[in-house]
Amino acid sequence: MRVRYSFSSKRTGHLENIDKQRQKYPDIVDEIIKISDIVIEVLDARFIEDTRNLEIEEAVKMRGKKLIYVLNKSDLVDTEVKKKEMKEKGLYPYVFVSCTTRKGARELRDKLKIEAKRIDLPGEEMKRIQIGIIGYPNTGKSSLINFLTGTSAAKVGAEAGFTKAMQKIKLTSDILILDTPGVIPAKEYSAQAQDLISKHAKVSARDATKVKRPDMVIQTLMKEYAQQIEDFYKIKADGNGDVLIEEYGKQKNMLRKGGVVDEDRAARQILTDWQEGKIKV
Repeated sequence: MRVRYSFSSKRTGHLENIDKQRQKYPDIVDEIIKISDIVIEVLDARFIEDTRNLEIEEAVKMRGKKLIYVLNKSDLVDTEVKKKEMKEKGLYPYVFVSCTTRKGARELRDKLKIEAKRIDLPGEEMKRIQIGIIGYPNTGKSSLINFLTGTSAAKVGAEAGFTKAMQKIKLTSDILILDTPGVIPAKEYSAQAQDLISKHAKVSARDATKVKRPDMVIQTLMKEYAQQIEDFYKIKADGNGDVLIEEYGKQKNMLRKGGVVDEDRAARQILTDWQEGKIKV
């Protein structure tokens, strides 16, 4: 079964670049799923459902591979609440980790070692167990690998879509980890549909510096997280994104000539704070 994917890019939003990526990356992801004995899907603990890639999950299951959910950025959520959500969705096995606070590394290593021992490799005594890492752009796949290995073997960048090709990293003498570019489902990619753009910006799959209308993303975030955002900035906006941007711009002296608030700059900074996890949900 061959699955279609879309991928994050340094120039997200430019369809010509996405077309080039579609030609290059699907083969990598298909190969990862094919050769991996275990597949880890890295999810953002704040937005579990929003960062699941059901197309890839289906491809993993179709090949009969073991799938483990790893919920990164768990320091930003109430894990007990999220455990209930995982149980309700029937998503198992899973591990909560935080690459920032270094939480969950031992539990994940132990789970991987247990699952690795269950894999039978008849006639291939010298073959290493291969673990593929998949997930949306900027969910922290490369950071997770470095977290697990205790090294900086996987290249890490702040910009969504930093990883551009498969990387192979040694976890133990018996286990090899395969890092991949971040992907979003092909049906979700759009350079124009604001709801999809907002969703991807919300989960950091589209970098704040590349979003064309950050004010629209802020409006969307305010519908769901107004209280948390207003509390963080100590701004009373009554859930209105325009008011938030205006008041924040004044607060930070982000002004153009004539004392007018630079709304794009203010909105982009709010979105950056959001993507960096400064605003807890």
